[in-house]
Amino acid sequence: MWSSIIAVVGTLLGGFAAHLTAAFTARSARVERRRQALVDAFPALLGALVDHRRHQYLKITARREGRADRAEGREARYEARSAVTKAMAAVQMATRDAVLLGLAREAVGATFALGDAPESELEAAGDRARRTHDALQEAAASFVYDYR
Repeated sequence: MWSSIIAVVGTLLGGFAAHLTAAFTARSARVERRRQALVDAFPALLGALVDHRRHQYLKITARREGRADRAEGREARYEARSAVTKAMAAVQMATRDAVLLGLAREAVGATFALGDAPESELEAAGDRARRTHDALQEAAASFVYDYR
């Protein structure tokens, strides 16, 4: 009789241990998928911001040189802006962290404002865009590194 009880208890404990292992593995996989989504989303946004700033500087340089704003340049800027918008959507899907989302919105806003800055405020606008970019990059890297 004792051997039957021990066998039943052993079977139950084995089943419970298997359940705990499966639950832990599933949770670990979910956490890793979320972390990977962050690893994918933030560099995509940061890269899109760099690309958008590049297109804005090309527009500014052309204006300074007295060249007309051509359709190809406008189209490239619209594409760059769309890439920022798409990348921001990916960030919003990857996290609900208010601090990170606030920094991302600030970096996007500063980058978009660069193209509309008057010549007298251009240097300050560029500095702000780069500063917000760096702040977002640092916060995102820390968040991803510490993500559990």
